[in-house]
Amino acid sequence: MLEISADAGAVAGRILADLGADVVKIEPPGGEPARQSNPTIALKDGSRSSSFWLATNLNKRSVSVDLEAGSGKAVFAALARTADIVVTDFQRLNAGESDRLAEIAFRVNPAIIFTEIWPFGRGNSRERDPATDTTLQALGGHLFLNGDIDRPPVRIGLPVAIMQGGQEAASAALMAYYHRLRTGVGQRVDVSIQECVVWTLLNTTMAWQILELNEIRGGAVRKERANRFYTRLVWPCVDGHIFFGPVGGGGGVAREKSYAALVAWMTEEGFGDELLTSREWNGPGQFFIPQEDYDAVTEIIGRFISTRMSAELMSEAVKRRILLAPVSSVEHILNYDHLRQREFYRPLIDERRGLAATYPAVWSRLSETPLREPAAAPFPGEHTQAVMEEIREADVAR
Repeated sequence: MLEISADAGAVAGRILADLGADVVKIEPPGGEPARQSNPTIALKDGSRSSSFWLATNLNKRSVSVDLEAGSGKAVFAALARTADIVVTDFQRLNAGESDRLAEIAFRVNPAIIFTEIWPFGRGNSRERDPATDTTLQALGGHLFLNGDIDRPPVRIGLPVAIMQGGQEAASAALMAYYHRLRTGVGQRVDVSIQECVVWTLLNTTMAWQILELNEIRGGAVRKERANRFYTRLVWPCVDGHIFFGPVGGGGGVAREKSYAALVAWMTEEGFGDELLTSREWNGPGQFFIPQEDYDAVTEIIGRFISTRMSAELMSEAVKRRILLAPVSSVEHILNYDHLRQREFYRPLIDERRGLAATYPAVWSRLSETPLREPAAAPFPGEHTQAVMEEIREADVAR
């Protein structure tokens, strides 16, 4: 696989590299600009490198090619002749540059899978419009759902749109590659990040079709799905916060059982109250509960949750089947016992950069073709000579 990318394409390349593809990054002399994007981390030689770049470029090789030069286009043609997949993104190439490289790739290798990641896809009035992760979160609908209703929307801190687009591109490239294995036909794959963001909205995407209501954003307290009243969903506990929807929201039998289990636990611990069972809180009339009644129930439940540690709440939730989850920081996720026991993380010592890091690595367990162990991201052009020698040998073999 050839990768000409910044962030979105790098995510796609990392996924395919983990699955076993030989991913060759085509970088300009000196390395692609994304190597220096924020946030950066200090290296042992005193320089700095993008932490996002390091994480998304494990298990890859790098070649230096000036794609604007005639000689560089010839090198690209040589690389494309033996490649199965090319992945590019809008952060590295504009539409004209991508078209020119696609023309070269299909001329020398008609069966290639040329995968492009664009803000809004190709062939429409917005195909050349500029975009950032923030604007794509907004135009994909994600931004609208985050934050308190009386304030501007809040952006998710990580580049959710860019990462989702990269993940979708990896899947799309593999589907096209599978089709090629069956038919011998290459394809040009067009990925719109704006459309990919819709997948991050979960049940919001079908709220109107089912309820004829559009969800509105909310922070800790919001009108959940079909509720006519505001419900608390984020609750403070002793050492942080948890997410829990006790009543309303159209949760059906699952939420009804969850609420009953919580009430039983609260009663055992001396926090029972007759108001907790005085209404059919999750029955047919759940959407018409007066706000003051719900506020009273919230106060009772909140008093109980505020006395518990998040680990205890999670442990009991699993045991009693209560629909509850922690609101985790990055540190919590890194140290989460379940992920540790599942060996989701892998350590990596990058001696040349002087880095020792723990990476999310085992995102899928495949019995016959396990994911590759993480290897450090390449230095600019580190494998140019070796890759070009492989191409020469392939040409001689033909």
